[in-house]
Amino acid sequence: MSDEFLRVARQEIQSEIDNLKKILLLCTNDKQIYEKSGNIEKHMHKIKGLAPMMAQEEMGEIAKTSDKIIKHISSHGTLDGSHDIITDAVKKMSGLFDGQTDISADDFKKHVKNICPGIFES
Repeated sequence: MSDEFLRVARQEIQSEIDNLKKILLLCTNDKQIYEKSGNIEKHMHKIKGLAPMMAQEEMGEIAKTSDKIIKHISSHGTLDGSHDIITDAVKKMSGLFDGQTDISADDFKKHVKNICPGIFES
């Protein structure tokens, strides 16, 4: 990847994380996550696509897991624990973006699968 592409992609991911943080400021529960799920999905989808191109595989996996949760919410309605899951995902992605190295996408996925096992069976 060219330096210019990486610079623009980095700016785009930062913008998407910032937008997710703004959405979460307005959401305090699972119902509000459902109400904003379309907007959240748009931002997660961009991160899911861009992160691996920037060698941010952990971030991409967290976004992929979160995207699956958000798609489920969009089509099935409110999901218990979704506010905590999405909030945690955004915190983890932000930390990874800021250079934290102690964040594991596998740990995040295991945690989410324990909370919502039925979503990941297919």
